[in-house]
Amino acid sequence: MVSADPVRVSRLMSSSRSSRWKSSFAKLCKRSALILGALLLCAFIALLAARALRQHQSNAARHIVVPPGADALEPVRLGGIEQWIRIRGHDRARPVLLFLHGGPGIPEMPFAYINAELEKHFVIVQWDQRGAGKSFSSDIPAESMRLEQLLSDGRELVHLLRGRFAQDRIFLAGHSTGSILGVLLAQQEPQLFRAYIGISQAANLETSESLLYAFALRAAEAARDRKALARLREIGAPPFSNAKQLQISQKWVNKFAPDRFGAISFERLRLLFFSPEYSLADAVRLARGAKFSFEHLWREFFAVDLFQQAPRLEMAVFFMEGRHDHVVTSEVAEEYFHALDASAGKQLFWFEHSAHWPQLDEPKKFQQLMVEKVLKETDDGRPSG
Repeated sequence: MVSADPVRVSRLMSSSRSSRWKSSFAKLCKRSALILGALLLCAFIALLAARALRQHQSNAARHIVVPPGADALEPVRLGGIEQWIRIRGHDRARPVLLFLHGGPGIPEMPFAYINAELEKHFVIVQWDQRGAGKSFSSDIPAESMRLEQLLSDGRELVHLLRGRFAQDRIFLAGHSTGSILGVLLAQQEPQLFRAYIGISQAANLETSESLLYAFALRAAEAARDRKALARLREIGAPPFSNAKQLQISQKWVNKFAPDRFGAISFERLRLLFFSPEYSLADAVRLARGAKFSFEHLWREFFAVDLFQQAPRLEMAVFFMEGRHDHVVTSEVAEEYFHALDASAGKQLFWFEHSAHWPQLDEPKKFQQLMVEKVLKETDDGRPSG
């Protein structure tokens, strides 16, 4: 009888134990992955349920009786392409207020529910501009993404609203780069507007970006952030020759002034996720449209100098500025306000606890000013038809 080799037996036993251990570990990993996947799925479903509940509550709280109110989400044809507008007001006889969003390509429509109180005093019209939000489409010709085309689209929409609501003149508000559109429209067609409201008013983006670059450089030096200093010195001071340089500068401004990109802060994302106006597909479309719009429009907006192009407006003017705005810079907005000649008077209101989105950061104050200043001090708030 031949005796077994002890070494070989030991190896076989060790191999068997190792194989069993590996098999058990693999099963444990698989089971853990399944449990984790199930938990994540449950969390996602719960989040969607919370979203649906919040949207239902928001819609119930903002319910508008039609008639006498106006409540519509619809496409309109502007400049030869389909673009989406949202119309809301508890009384369609109230003055119309058209809101021009900024970005370029960052709609206000998904955030407008925060200021639903204004729908009791105005007929609010939110417009997702060409290439933005609900109006984004990969079929939009890139060559049509021009400032002049946006202005033309805006004029078409104003005339459409004047006819629908039988009002000769409407209120016009612009936020961020939308305030450039707003001032140019108000200057070119003053007879169409009762007043202009500039929110985070842009006037000369080249000057603003130069100030912001200098701010980032000083902040990086103070923080001894070598990486930031290297990247900022590499691109050099504005004017920038390409979008990449601009984005690098904005990245570091954002680091040292966290609300630099208010549109994509956690709070803005939260408001977008729970928006009763936007589906998740719309949110994806917003992201695509923002990228598309920025790529084709940033140079055009940076070429505008309202100090030279729009030194006077033939109407009442109201500026609403966040004291801590590090996007278009409140310094340049204030300088433009003082330089601007407004035939029916002008007023500047500071939001001390706001940055680039005062209408969202301090909504109650924004609503109060819109009603007690803009509306009551402009033709007594009566419809102009």
